Amino acid sequence: MILHFAKKEILENVVTYRFLLVTSLLAVLIVISLLVSYGDFEMQVEHYALNRPNPGSANVMLPPNPLSIFAKGAEADLDRLFWVHPGSVEMESSQQSINRLFALFTVPDMLFIVKVMLSLIALLLTFDAITGEKENGTLKLALAGGSSRSDMLLGKFAGRLLLVVLPFSVLFLIAAAVVSMLPDVGSSGYFWQRAFTILLASLLYAGVFSSLGILLSSFAHQSSASLIVCLTAWVALVFVVPQAGAALARSVSDIPPSERVNLERSLNQVRAEYGRFQREKVSGRGKELGAYYREQNEANSRLLESYIPKLEGLVNRTKNLVRLSPAGAATFLLTDVANTGIYEEHRLKDALTSYMERNFDILSDAVDGSVESFQYERASLNEILATSALTDIVILAIAGIGFTGAAMMRFSRYDAR
Repeated sequence: MILHFAKKEILENVVTYRFLLVTSLLAVLIVISLLVSYGDFEMQVEHYALNRPNPGSANVMLPPNPLSIFAKGAEADLDRLFWVHPGSVEMESSQQSINRLFALFTVPDMLFIVKVMLSLIALLLTFDAITGEKENGTLKLALAGGSSRSDMLLGKFAGRLLLVVLPFSVLFLIAAAVVSMLPDVGSSGYFWQRAFTILLASLLYAGVFSSLGILLSSFAHQSSASLIVCLTAWVALVFVVPQAGAALARSVSDIPPSERVNLERSLNQVRAEYGRFQREKVSGRGKELGAYYREQNEANSRLLESYIPKLEGLVNRTKNLVRLSPAGAATFLLTDVANTGIYEEHRLKDALTSYMERNFDILSDAVDGSVESFQYERASLNEILATSALTDIVILAIAGIGFTGAAMMRFSRYDAR
């Protein structure tokens, strides 16, 4: 019976203007996303070609990540030029995007389409799953004929969900195939492994909002009321909750502003320079350079030891609050899978700090030699799925199962008259 109801939902809705309109809109947005995001990626490639350090240099710059076309995330910070000094690692200022409109509008990458548009489409295709049948009088007839309410609801969910995920899956795979053939991208196992994982995560996210649409439809008795409630829930979960969560986490944090930390680092440099000057008056000029760098490094290390735990606490609180929304969990999940998320940023910073410390004596001219070559590989998919992404997958799965279970309980008592 579930398959019967699912087939009925598909056949009744696949020829409607609503389905054709949202599918066409999705296709247009994906095309625009590819054009704009690939142009920005090409800008990153040119920037890398012009600014990558010469062999033997202590400075570091990662090559651009093609998956940033799908989920840009923190890629603007990851592919900057890092200047490695004894005791510190500094980043260049962010390069200008190829599209000046990025300063005014959100980058329309695939993450934006999934987070904003796919959730909206899922709700637009499910808001009248129950109320529409009630208004047509077919719900009462189906239940009077002995149809199981649970089978009917699960069939409606399956049919409406397929109307969302099948067009998106086809369009996404076409987009991924096109991207893999573009210059500077290339088709590789790494690319397709991440692309398929992004697709599966997107389908899970669509399932959450489809189940939410079914649930909200089971509380209403008119399609117009159900649509208003669904749109309100969409605005709250996609925009309000993530922003409010980040603002709340920052307001209760006792972490000092970054300007104060930079000022203290500058003061540490001045103190170390003054100590070096005083010692060189006795020992001779130019002989205290190693001690100067070592003193500066120790002072900065003490500063970071008190700052980093507070920063990590702020990040964790922010993520936990933002994850109250499926949109927040999906954002963390897709960016981490694409190696453009917070997890990758922290991982790179730790690698750079270790690299600086291993080569500290050479960088500070305490010993002769050449700095080692910086070797870094972005986190593997298994590492991502076993750490940061696992939490977001569980959150989305629980949300989808919870909304579906609540819809079944509500529909079991729904008045079909």
